[in-house]
Amino acid sequence: METYGIQAPRMDWTSANLPEAWRRFKQQAELMFSGPLREKREPEKCSYLLLWIGEKGLDIYNTWSLSEDEAKKLQTYYDKYAAYITPKSNPIYARYRFHEKMQAAGETFEHFITELKLLVKDCSYPNSDEMVRDRIVFATNSPRVREKLLSQGAELTLDKAIDIARSHKLAQIQLKEMTGSKDAPKIDAVNATKRQNAHRYTKTKDHKLVHRECDRCAGSHSPRDACPARGKQCMKCKKCNHFAKACKTKNTAPTKPQRRPVHALVQNNEEEQCELYIDSITTVNANKNNVQAYADIKVGPSQQTIRFKIDSGAEINAIPNNTFNALFKRVPVAPPAQSITAYGGNPLEVRGTCMLECEHDDRSALLEFHIVKAKAPPILGLSASLDLNLIKLVMGVSKEQTKIDTNPKTILKEYADVFQGIREFAGECTFRVNPHAVVYPPRRVPIALRARLKEELDRMEDNNIIVKVTEPTEWVNALVVVEKPKSQKCVWTPETSTRLSSGPTTHSPHLKSVLDARFLRLPFGINSAQDEFQRRVNETYEGLKGVAAIVDDILVYGRDKEEHDTNLRAMLQRTRERGLKLNPDKCRVGIQEVSYFGHRLSGEGISPDPQKSKPELETILGMVNYLARFTPHLSQVNAPLRQLLKQDCEFIWDAVHDRAFKQIKELITNHPMDLTLQVDASKSGLGAVLLQHDKPVAYASKSLNSTEQNYAQIEKELYAVLFGCKRFHEYMYGRKVTVESDHKPLEAILKKPLASAPPRLQRMILQLQKYDIHILHKPGKQIPVADTLSRKSIEYHDDSLSEGMDAQVHTLIANIQVSDNKLKEIIAATAQDTQLTTLNQVTKTGWPDTYKQCPPLIREYWNPRCDISEIDGIMFKGEKIIVPQSLRKDMLDRIHTGHMGMEKCKHRARDLLFWPRMGQQIETMVGQCRICQERRNANTKEPLLSHTIPARPWQVVGTDLFTWNEQNIIIADYYSRYFEMERLNSCTALAVITKLKAVFARHGIPERVISDNGPCYSAEEFHRFAVEWDFKHCITSPRYPQSNGLAEKTVQTAKRILGKARADDKDYYLGLLEYRNTPVDNLKSPAQLLMSRRLRSILPITAAQLQPQVTPQHVLRNRRGACQYRQQLYYNRSVKALPPLAAGTHIRFHHEDGSWQPAKIIQPANTHRSYHIQTEEGQMLRRNRRHLRETSESP
Repeated sequence: METYGIQAPRMDWTSANLPEAWRRFKQQAELMFSGPLREKREPEKCSYLLLWIGEKGLDIYNTWSLSEDEAKKLQTYYDKYAAYITPKSNPIYARYRFHEKMQAAGETFEHFITELKLLVKDCSYPNSDEMVRDRIVFATNSPRVREKLLSQGAELTLDKAIDIARSHKLAQIQLKEMTGSKDAPKIDAVNATKRQNAHRYTKTKDHKLVHRECDRCAGSHSPRDACPARGKQCMKCKKCNHFAKACKTKNTAPTKPQRRPVHALVQNNEEEQCELYIDSITTVNANKNNVQAYADIKVGPSQQTIRFKIDSGAEINAIPNNTFNALFKRVPVAPPAQSITAYGGNPLEVRGTCMLECEHDDRSALLEFHIVKAKAPPILGLSASLDLNLIKLVMGVSKEQTKIDTNPKTILKEYADVFQGIREFAGECTFRVNPHAVVYPPRRVPIALRARLKEELDRMEDNNIIVKVTEPTEWVNALVVVEKPKSQKCVWTPETSTRLSSGPTTHSPHLKSVLDARFLRLPFGINSAQDEFQRRVNETYEGLKGVAAIVDDILVYGRDKEEHDTNLRAMLQRTRERGLKLNPDKCRVGIQEVSYFGHRLSGEGISPDPQKSKPELETILGMVNYLARFTPHLSQVNAPLRQLLKQDCEFIWDAVHDRAFKQIKELITNHPMDLTLQVDASKSGLGAVLLQHDKPVAYASKSLNSTEQNYAQIEKELYAVLFGCKRFHEYMYGRKVTVESDHKPLEAILKKPLASAPPRLQRMILQLQKYDIHILHKPGKQIPVADTLSRKSIEYHDDSLSEGMDAQVHTLIANIQVSDNKLKEIIAATAQDTQLTTLNQVTKTGWPDTYKQCPPLIREYWNPRCDISEIDGIMFKGEKIIVPQSLRKDMLDRIHTGHMGMEKCKHRARDLLFWPRMGQQIETMVGQCRICQERRNANTKEPLLSHTIPARPWQVVGTDLFTWNEQNIIIADYYSRYFEMERLNSCTALAVITKLKAVFARHGIPERVISDNGPCYSAEEFHRFAVEWDFKHCITSPRYPQSNGLAEKTVQTAKRILGKARADDKDYYLGLLEYRNTPVDNLKSPAQLLMSRRLRSILPITAAQLQPQVTPQHVLRNRRGACQYRQQLYYNRSVKALPPLAAGTHIRFHHEDGSWQPAKIIQPANTHRSYHIQTEEGQMLRRNRRHLRETSESP
């Protein structure tokens, strides 16, 4: 399988589960047979299976007795091997194994469910899914998963159980990544003191080691000289050789301990870390407000992830002994160099120390760990925590004021001038004015608003926002009053924005309201007003840190109060410098979250503004309700959305509302009514009607001009389709439309490649590419409207439809690479050709509906009728010229001018020309070309024919002559591959017969002798010798040496032995002896196969090995048969079987000079694929089928 880059399947006979190994092997083999080897025949697939099955499989195969038909069927091998491998099913034992299966500790749920599904296959349960579901509940190792599963009750299915278990596992992983448990903390503390091991042991009567406290150091150690207090001064009584804790004086003055404390805060997570706790060094801290620090560290060569407790007070790194044994058993352990004591002085038993590589994020370090024989969590000390960048030392900490002063009075007093009065941006704004002045009538103002409107206008006039107008003006706009929470604003109507836009500098128009006033500032309603204002705001606050401004809303932010106040004052200072004024009533200072342009900004991030969500939803529902009469069941679909708008309902958007919103979008965008376009073309006009549910929407018709009336019928019909699509473009563009026509060829023309269509149709098809249409054939009586419109068309001409169409067609004529005389000749021959004249008439008037209705003269053009057209007196099939009958002989001669091969000539002709049966005529022409036939390539090799494997030794032999300084003869046994080599004094038949007689006298007379057609073998003397000695002489085909393949191969072997012996100055007879003693084809040696014994040689050998031993014939025949089959399989990959030749067949035979000479078959010879032929000179020859080629030449 290396040819395909794929590893071949292999059967694992050593597997503990042979049925499963066989199932996987069979599955892989089937994938190979359906993939890379899909083109192989079934006998070849059987051979591949035997190659893949392994030696054990071949031994099993050799025990079978298969018929010839069974040996060629792949299923036979599958059944045989399955019967051998698969044991008889025992449902009782299978159910026992199924019910004994429990989820082991550390076993993943995916592996557990896979094992259950494999075990339940052999249990023969009527409902295996329920049994697997129940087993998951009973056998899971997680009590929480079992609790969730049981809570489902009768609604629990297998899929739901698997989802629950997977969800629980995923939740555990996510929770572990997010944070640790917040249970009551524990405090671990250990001290490290550099001293020797001071434990002292004593034996009891039970031979158990017990600790005995030392009266000098208050600890346990052995021996006595190893007491750590030896030579030390007591800090209590100032005496030597004991510690203060063992001092017996009554002075209770406090002393400073020598040990350095190591503290650790531990978070106890029983579910995830209970196996890592060591109670002997852990005490529960009653204070539940302690901060707990953990970190997941990758440790060791295998990068195991362990959760460590970060202990900034510890001087060492500690890891429990059971954790070390479970994860790092192969890591070398060094003896401890120092002892470890817990908080309070209690000593800890230390197994030793080890070095482990630790990694956290992008930091790694090689750290020393003390292996503690106690229940405790793993601890990272101060040094390791700093190396891994887990903590930072901070010598001074100041607590930030958590309460932020939100009173803006302080800042307002500092920048009080910014919040007073009204100012403006400096600069001018120009507009482009519509030259047509517009005067709008005044709008009525409610009586209740008139007083407040008058106050607002007076305020705007006092602030130089507007000014009264007393003279007439051409422009008058209406006033719209919009009530705001604390004031009323006058804005322009939308019509203003459609007439004023930013552009070249002109004089500003005089605008007048019904209250005789005009704006002095940039008014509302100008379509560029907002963009201009935003540009000025961006320029004002450009470069300020922590400041964002959108229109008139300015946002100031910072990471802390100090940065916020700095940014705020910078913004106010810039506002003061630019002369802008702010509204103090809308200012909010020092807040933790703010609503800003539809979003809620806070320390937790950005989220939608709840206050904006309801208005947006109201807007959407209002827009949708406008289409309610076109949207069925709208009230039912939008009910969940309307529920959110109720006063007592909290606005929470979930999956139900998301689904309802998507359904509403589908309802209002769906087009339930399909469009249908019916078209038809008559000789003088086109008709089209657009339908929905068989009801007309629009009609169209068009008359054809004189040029268009000369179009072929198929061109007119497609022209009608193009006319309908163009006329109803606004309805059809972007939608899928069914086009109905009574011209059936249109269905196929759009499915063909564009290049194969006639030129005029190509142009139309290109214009139709932008429409999503499907052409459907309907009889003319079913589209009466389009038919009537085409026959009674109106005088309507649209030059855009046919613009450039005829120009492209005539360009095709101009680009034909022929002389003008030849072009005129083709046109004249076409006009005189009765068949093409009839074809032109039918093409223009329209083809009949059925083949039987077609005129017999042009029925051979029925299949390509959709591609046929006429241009300037020349008939075309697509872009290929249809050659008239009178010019076809000349075209054939032109095609074969270069004497290309048969296929190349056909490809060349099909690229440019067309006429019926053109390919057959080219084959006949090339086949009868004498020059081409004489210089043809040799025949491809035929399938391999192997000689029949003899039933016994020396039954069939092959012989041949060869030259090695002298003439030699080879006689080889087809059964054993044993050969005899004799020197010849001459190559006469008598000399050859003499040597053969000598060999036959030693080994016996064979039944059949195979030789080539050499003079000595074809002589009459040899024929008499065969008759007298009673053997059959088979002569192979002349000039075909592979028919006598064994003799030819043996000649090569003999020449190699002789040549190597001469090069090494050795006796070549010893080389022949060693060859006869060497096993061949994984069988016995040639001497053993022929004589059933080994031949004694110069190599040492025992007497027992020289004893005769017969080789079973079936073993040799099976292996030789498999070898021959593999050879045929390899050889036949690129062969072609040649048909047999009958007597009297005109042929050409392969001559010695490489040419093919004419001859005739006389009769087949008595050997496979061999024929007796007679040349033109009357010479009788015998040749193999591979050297003969049938010809269609005349004798």
